[in-house]
Amino acid sequence: MTIELPLPIPNDPQFVYPVSDLDLAKSLISTTITHPALIIPSKLTATLRNALKNVLMNRPKLKDVYQILPEDHHSDPSINPKTERKIVLTNDNKEHPNENIYSHPTVKQLLDEATTIRKSTHAVIFGYDHFTVEQTLSKILPKEELSEIPSSFEVIGHLAHITLREEYLPFKHIIGRTILDKNKGIQVVVNKTGTIQNEFRTFPMEILADDRKNGMKKDGELNLLVEVKEDGSRFQLDFEKVYWNSRLQFEHRRIVHLITGKDRPTNVKRREIKIQGEKGDGKQVQISDTIVVADACAGIGPFAIPLTSQYNNVRVYANDLNPASYKYLEINGKLNKCNGKGKLRTYNMDGREFLRKLDNEGIKYDHVLMNLPAIAPEFLNVFRGWKGDYDHRPMIHVHCFAAKVEGEKEAIARCGRSLGCQLDLEMDEVSVHEVRNVSPKKNMYCVSFKLPEGVKNVEQVQVFGDVSGINDDYREGEDEPATKKSRSR
Repeated sequence: MTIELPLPIPNDPQFVYPVSDLDLAKSLISTTITHPALIIPSKLTATLRNALKNVLMNRPKLKDVYQILPEDHHSDPSINPKTERKIVLTNDNKEHPNENIYSHPTVKQLLDEATTIRKSTHAVIFGYDHFTVEQTLSKILPKEELSEIPSSFEVIGHLAHITLREEYLPFKHIIGRTILDKNKGIQVVVNKTGTIQNEFRTFPMEILADDRKNGMKKDGELNLLVEVKEDGSRFQLDFEKVYWNSRLQFEHRRIVHLITGKDRPTNVKRREIKIQGEKGDGKQVQISDTIVVADACAGIGPFAIPLTSQYNNVRVYANDLNPASYKYLEINGKLNKCNGKGKLRTYNMDGREFLRKLDNEGIKYDHVLMNLPAIAPEFLNVFRGWKGDYDHRPMIHVHCFAAKVEGEKEAIARCGRSLGCQLDLEMDEVSVHEVRNVSPKKNMYCVSFKLPEGVKNVEQVQVFGDVSGINDDYREGEDEPATKKSRSR
């Protein structure tokens, strides 16, 4: 069976090229390039490699020094295979672009001064193993008919995640296998087949290539259990069942530093603070400088885990509605030794019910995290009629999606509508941080503010309704195109 390259776009929109076509293509994309070379004494190999380091061929996965081949000896009987080697040079003479590499000062000096060094050539065969993902796919796919070559992807542990547009779907198995073959640390490649629409922020996906010994489970689950490391913490997760985005690493770090103080040392010592006794008797009361955080949409713990594993003075009440996220939140708490002295307490319930529960139990918190960008601002109605301590208003951090143009104003207004009162930019210490680009017209933002005093005059919400029917403009929608993922090889 033979094929022609580049592969044509099939007439049948449902047709998908089998991965076996990639094997057929491998022999067709090989090419031979003749490079200049030098015959050198074997005993001087190390010395000459160092002297010629700036003019060596230096191509990935290819050597610069070779033993003498029989054909070399036949073409030039003066070559001695036992005492000589061939060192391969680049075709690019950067110092003299219009001249060959033999004119380079270093090469020319060696040829002029050493009679044992002679000119030669070497035929270099470049095949599938030597090309990058982009180079390979540009030879196999019909790049003239496609908008671009989808060679970039996000890495989560040993998993590569790519988002393919519809035009690439006929080639999806070839793309997946190429990515897997050329990245040693990757064992499985998945493609997102839809957008995030459910309350757990997970999305449908399919496996494009899989080299794992324990691949897909019999019940149809993809079995995408991975472990990732981020800023000194370890996280286990099932990528099919929970939300994880490696591009949010810097936002996770920013929030942790914002809460703890960027210059605050790890394992900060407890310190004594002099405060006036409740009865006004002037006695000194010792309290610990503890920071209490309520993480309403904690996921698997990207904020809660580093806060409680790396800082002795932080206590986190962490909640997530997704049972799978709650499961891995607890696993990651134990994995990172966060559970000592009740520093990390976990819950599996609605985010608003969770915050109301803390309030009813008299638990005071300094910070509230709401990292559910599609609907988090609508959760703020839990603070209407808040009955907490207004002399100690907590800092609220709400992640949301909004337009690129005047998105900051839109995000602040949305928070105010849910709270039932406007935010005062100065009194409520309002700030907006642009987290990342989500799509051509949409950004992700984080709005931080002190809970406004105005909420105490708003009627408290007794029954929390469904917020899943909000404007689709606020939903995650299409993510970055495949060419804007975080890693490409």
